[in-house]
Amino acid sequence: MNKNYSKWNVFAAVVVLASGALLACSQVEAPKTVDPGLADSHWEAPVATHGDAPHDWSALEKSLKPEACGQCHAEQFGDWKKSLHAAAYSPGLIGQFPGMGHVEGNDCLKCHAPLAEQKYVSNRDMLNSLQTKLKQPTGFPENGELDDRQRPLRHAGVTCAACHVRGWQRFGPPQRDTGKVGHVAGTAHGGFTATKDFERSNFCASCHQFPQEYAINGKPLENTVKEWQASRFAREDVQCQSCHMPDRKHLFRGIHDPEMTRKGLAIEFAKRGVQAVLTITSTWIGHAFPTYVTPKVLVRAEALNDDDTVLRKWQWEIIREVYYDEQWREKRDTRLLPGERREFVAQDFPEGSLRVRFVVEVIPDHFYKGVYAGLLSNALEGDAEELIRQAVKQADANDYTLYDEVVLL
Repeated sequence: MNKNYSKWNVFAAVVVLASGALLACSQVEAPKTVDPGLADSHWEAPVATHGDAPHDWSALEKSLKPEACGQCHAEQFGDWKKSLHAAAYSPGLIGQFPGMGHVEGNDCLKCHAPLAEQKYVSNRDMLNSLQTKLKQPTGFPENGELDDRQRPLRHAGVTCAACHVRGWQRFGPPQRDTGKVGHVAGTAHGGFTATKDFERSNFCASCHQFPQEYAINGKPLENTVKEWQASRFAREDVQCQSCHMPDRKHLFRGIHDPEMTRKGLAIEFAKRGVQAVLTITSTWIGHAFPTYVTPKVLVRAEALNDDDTVLRKWQWEIIREVYYDEQWREKRDTRLLPGERREFVAQDFPEGSLRVRFVVEVIPDHFYKGVYAGLLSNALEGDAEELIRQAVKQADANDYTLYDEVVLL
């Protein structure tokens, strides 16, 4: 899907009034630094290298490569390179581009490789990039090896510079130890500008909140920020970063991570008369579960006899299912909203049933698997076919079992 996702305007106007100490005479503290916030244009066709770089900067300071950032920010680089942000320029994405052309491909890169420096300049540039991707080593080096031929900036996906660099200047959250905002001096790349905008959910809206004009059945295809705004988490000031970047870690974990998913749900089994009931409650997820149209969660139950033969099966799906029929349509939406509790009831057991087994399976890339199958059925060739076959293998490897329990009836 190629959509033009506009960044919500992000404003930060924090005015701190000095307090007076009423003693023999009033004394007024010096005003604190005002948070500069981010420019409205931070996500509008972001350019990291606009203008000339300071002439006294080293090649390392001028580099936008994440490996260069990792020379000093080793912990952040180590976390990021294991994240899906680092893999956003994925085989499943770019394998579709030969059938689209580089202009439509660049529309997709607005989220998958956001910087202007990462965009294609021609179809030939795009096709060359696909060939390079096929030859590229998996992952990123430990020691910050810089090799533009093997790992072009475009292939780093949502890289460090995508969020932190505009016009050669660096931007980031307030200093951890002091909470300072505004310009923070430093010996490398002229210091940086600190703002609390990096700690607010709206920072993520550019890619994780689609505009209303692309709504299906009244809801944007990805509606994560608005789902969060309607939840208790927004009222309690629990931002996206609180869960997806705890302690400022750049892991960006979500539904692809079993541990992350388990933390967000409470799953309980109970017997209720002649019924077996599995209850799933969304306890610590600040948006719909799952938030996007790509994952599917299967809840299955099986009635077993004494030799584990399956006598009856039940199945439920937690999903937002959409399809295209002259326009995008929504078939169903069975997702869990924040705080919602749902029961899955197995009953009317056949004679001979001694045990019941409940299984919860997560298929993070369910929708993409359908897309890939459709592409391969259309006889893709060359680099595109190889990339899509890689994507199928990756998507299948992402499936996991979240819960599996057998209980005596």
